[in-house]
Amino acid sequence: MKRAIVALLLLGAPAPLAAQDTPAEPPTSPATAQPAAPAAVVVRQTVEPPAGAVIGQHITLNVDVLFRGDMPRPPRVSLPAVPGLQTFRFESQGTTISETIDGARYNGQRFGFALYPRRGGRFDIPPAVVTLLDRQGGDAGKADGREVTLEVSVPDGVDASQPVVATRKLTLAEDWAPDPRESFDAGDAIVRTITRTAEDVSGLAMRDLAFPAPEGVRVYADPPDIEDRSNRGVVTGQRRDRVTYVFVRGGTVVLPAVAQPWWDLAAGALRTEQAPGATITVAAAPIAAPARADAWRSGLALAVAAGLAAVLVGAWLVLRRRRAQAPGGEPAAFAALRRACGGGDARTVYDAFAIWCRCLTAERRAVVAQAAAPLSAALFAGKPAAWSQADGARLVERLTGIRRSWSAPAALPALAALNPAGPLRPEHARSGP
Repeated sequence: MKRAIVALLLLGAPAPLAAQDTPAEPPTSPATAQPAAPAAVVVRQTVEPPAGAVIGQHITLNVDVLFRGDMPRPPRVSLPAVPGLQTFRFESQGTTISETIDGARYNGQRFGFALYPRRGGRFDIPPAVVTLLDRQGGDAGKADGREVTLEVSVPDGVDASQPVVATRKLTLAEDWAPDPRESFDAGDAIVRTITRTAEDVSGLAMRDLAFPAPEGVRVYADPPDIEDRSNRGVVTGQRRDRVTYVFVRGGTVVLPAVAQPWWDLAAGALRTEQAPGATITVAAAPIAAPARADAWRSGLALAVAAGLAAVLVGAWLVLRRRRAQAPGGEPAAFAALRRACGGGDARTVYDAFAIWCRCLTAERRAVVAQAAAPLSAALFAGKPAAWSQADGARLVERLTGIRRSWSAPAALPALAALNPAGPLRPEHARSGP
């Protein structure tokens, strides 16, 4: 009975092999059948972690490009934009890898992309665009990867309408110059610096902070300093926000606290880091006695000195703002935004839009943020909308009309018009980027 079963198996085994041969060749037996030739190029896409990701978490997308034998030249690898995902490349070159596939030796490189989901749900990540190069650097063809799927959850208590930071470690530091416990007079200024550092999170993914202006205080915000460092695929992001408070008159001033909520991946809990703020006593300028001319002159001198100090501080702030926005200032930033809108990539457009907004006052930022609501929806809404070159053209048209309504769009605003300086806060649910 066993011999009969073995005979039947041997008779049936050649059937699928024979079906794959061309009619000109005779059927081959299992003993003479040749295995399929190994592929010349193998492209693989994987995500880490493969499951359990939460909004704001750093997801690594690895694209492996392997060549049978020697790799003539490292290929060019790019990833199509995915609505709701911020994508970064922190390494200029890939990591060299080598392995054996079906008995053949393969050599190549692994290219890592950092993905930051800005909403919950399912993401279908399309195949990477792999351009093969010959030894001279010329285009030698294309290779296709394979689509991968990513599922992202939003933990209870997390506000997905604001940029979410998910990490294992986040620190927030607050510095003042000079010390807020010192004595201040009307016309004096103090600089507040908030530094946030997060493990495995880009500084671009951290939310804008609001610095409201108490009564009797003017606030001037610098563009944020963002620095990302990558060490063997581990990213450390840092964002430094700096604001200057100028005290217009005497009294007790409360500079409020600012907070950075974040999701602790290790503990699976929502946490908040907070800068406590400060309470500052500002001495008022003495009031001149009307009966004495010398007292009047003394009061006038003090008022002039306070005004001069405010002018000097304002001039210094304007110069620093100009240096931060150089070269070109607002016109150059808007020109860069116009070019980005012509490309049809919503993430690129948003990055250029954010840079342009840093050149504007808080009031103008609020106006253009409303005009750019469709852009925010395309990237950060719970159900992202589509974005095209036509959408970019419409956005440029709206923003151009708004700029024309301003009496001097390229000029720096007067000091009083900068009060208060608030962040760009899209109304739609978002992260980024």
